[in-house]
Amino acid sequence: MEALVAMAVVAGVAVLVASLMWNEKAKIRRALRGAPRVDIGGLDEGRIGRLVGRVGALGEPLAAPLTGRSCVFYEATVEEYRSSGKSGSWRQVAREARGVPFVLEDGTGRAIVDPGGARVAVDIDMTTRSGTFDDATPIEEQFLARHGLRSTGWVFNKSLRYREGVVEVGETIAVMGQGVREPDPDAVGRVGGYRSGPPTRLRLGGSSRHPILLSDAPDTLR
Repeated sequence: MEALVAMAVVAGVAVLVASLMWNEKAKIRRALRGAPRVDIGGLDEGRIGRLVGRVGALGEPLAAPLTGRSCVFYEATVEEYRSSGKSGSWRQVAREARGVPFVLEDGTGRAIVDPGGARVAVDIDMTTRSGTFDDATPIEEQFLARHGLRSTGWVFNKSLRYREGVVEVGETIAVMGQGVREPDPDAVGRVGGYRSGPPTRLRLGGSSRHPILLSDAPDTLR
């Protein structure tokens, strides 16, 4: 009886965590949808606005851990299927999220965005599995090992689900944050720009009260 209660508690916690993550992403998307869209070239100093633009590399991009895709942000998770009698559920056992600063351009200007500390709702567009008759790939094993996990149990392979979402260079995304104007060091030879003055670029910032919001969901890009 105690073992059954413990299993029920674990399953309940896993469902709660998944629910909270889903709700968090839904809140981010809802906030972005409800914010007015502003051109990068027209966002005033200190103003919070939603920008929609194309992602460009600022430095060395990341390699997503499960697919190797070149990106500026990734979220990767592993879930394990846990049986409980005639039913069961997926429980998240590992998660990784990482981002690097990147450039956002929309034709009216360019902004520097640092996704560190941002609230991100990225589309999870890759899912693979490993199980009894399907061994994990070397890349999946490496990801598991980094989190102190293995794909094998006492006898059979564990039932695992690997999921990944990325923000790739060249992708169109929506970002909301507070704008700060700074000289554009890459604008050699250009004149004009923000308010017809010297060329500037926008640096999008956030705070604990107003963190940067970021998503590649289609409904946030309108």
